[in-house]
Amino acid sequence: MTAMTETKPKARWGAVLAPVLIDLVAPLLIFYVLRQSGVGVVGATLAGSVIPVLRTAYALVRDRKIDWMAVFMISALAVGTIASLALHSPRMLLAKDGVTTALCGLWMLGTLLAGKPLLLSIGRGIAEAKRGKGGGEVWASRWETEPRFRHGLRLITAVWGVGLVFDAVVRVVIAYALPLDAVPGVTTAQWIVLFVLLYGFMMLYSRKNDLLA
Repeated sequence: MTAMTETKPKARWGAVLAPVLIDLVAPLLIFYVLRQSGVGVVGATLAGSVIPVLRTAYALVRDRKIDWMAVFMISALAVGTIASLALHSPRMLLAKDGVTTALCGLWMLGTLLAGKPLLLSIGRGIAEAKRGKGGGEVWASRWETEPRFRHGLRLITAVWGVGLVFDAVVRVVIAYALPLDAVPGVTTAQWIVLFVLLYGFMMLYSRKNDLLA
């Protein structure tokens, strides 16, 4: 058994689920509370969108370093919101998260073509957080020496990339097919299911193939 298998599942799940709950549940509650109070779809959606932005901005300030993924998410959210308001389209505003997840998915798939999958840099960061810079370097060095390690990270990255693109398609279809007030609840539910499937697959596969950072 390697040092990479010495993990704490509860801490890892908590670290992953906390931002998910903040970014999904809080905006959803805000949306429906405001809708019940008579606020329009656009206003309620924008109010809920503030929560993920504030959480991401706080993380950037707290960590005192540029997290390009976080910057990307904020930028994508801002562009989608501006475009929706410019076109006066509530449905586009509700579908904007689909554009964000599509871009994230395509980015992950693009890193495969670039030579090194996104999961390699993410895993290295996790290993460094757990065991210091040396631990991160040891984990990442397996990329150069273990074909099975490379295959595993490529596979997980591909699954996440395809899953996020699929999520984007579903979000857009839901945004334009269902009643406006039903869209946030349905898209949140489908994302939770998809996230659990993707994350569950990643953890099971990583444990089985000794890929955990």
